[in-house]
Amino acid sequence: MANSDDTQLLVEIAHLYYDDYLTQDQIAKKYNMSRSLVSKLLTKARAVGIVQVIIHDAGVRPYHVLENQLKSTFKLHDVICVNVDESNQPKKRLGQSAAKYLFRRMHSVKLVAVSSGATNFALANSFTSPVPFPDVTFVPLSGGLLRNDRDTQANVIAEIFARQCGGDSMQLHAPVIVDSPEAKQVLMKQHFIKEVLDNARNADIAIVGLGSSPIYFEMTEAYLHGMDKYTDNVSDLIKGDISFNFFNERGQLVDCKWNQQLMSLSLDEIKKIPEVIGVAGGDEKVESIYIAIRYRLIDTLITDITTAKKLLHVSTQQYPNDLR
Repeated sequence: MANSDDTQLLVEIAHLYYDDYLTQDQIAKKYNMSRSLVSKLLTKARAVGIVQVIIHDAGVRPYHVLENQLKSTFKLHDVICVNVDESNQPKKRLGQSAAKYLFRRMHSVKLVAVSSGATNFALANSFTSPVPFPDVTFVPLSGGLLRNDRDTQANVIAEIFARQCGGDSMQLHAPVIVDSPEAKQVLMKQHFIKEVLDNARNADIAIVGLGSSPIYFEMTEAYLHGMDKYTDNVSDLIKGDISFNFFNERGQLVDCKWNQQLMSLSLDEIKKIPEVIGVAGGDEKVESIYIAIRYRLIDTLITDITTAKKLLHVSTQQYPNDLR
């Protein structure tokens, strides 16, 4: 397309036709153009990807029965299940499916908050768009990681997303963890940090991975110097994390040194974002995913079919009365 004005016209006409149900004659009169030109513009909108036709049947969503069971059981906004195995790069497959879902949502969002993680990294690299989204900004949810984890930190993932879709990104110039709660209070007031996190709070969508309990030991040993996992009296409470916010079996933030010194939106702040999309799968994450969907930490789940079946099994076995 020639320029952003052309793109905007296609978007406006598509909204009028598909969302507002105006006829092509009505649109032609509104824009003082011929009906045939409106028809050509609608065709072009589909050709360049502004409009997608999605047929929700078993051929397109082969696991729609399983997805609907999860949606109904956990009152989720949406669920997408993917067939993966260890030989076909499960994180990449989950990322590809999440990228397609995000594309369908991009036309109605301005701010997208992203967390760190290997799956989100795969998602960002899988995201493609036939049209640019210059008005969309990607914002990190947490501070930066050490050099060994740099590729999967939120700042880098936000940059990749922006580059893939022609949008913009913000950078959170802060470490993932600081030395004390007092240091966190001071840094959170700095304008260059506050601005980024304020934008994350106002995001339309958040895309997050979910960690399993072992990541708590990995992160505390790497970042909280002097921590001894054998004498840590909160480790048994840790069941998972979202953007490094470690939560317990009831989906509540654990009162621990790590959470007190973490440079990230809090769990409660992330929950307030209109749609939180969780992308995760695998045996080691069943418990953390279950808690996240049971306690409404996420709204949309993208996972593999094996994990999805285990989540339904756990819902009937472990807490049979809590979800009624």
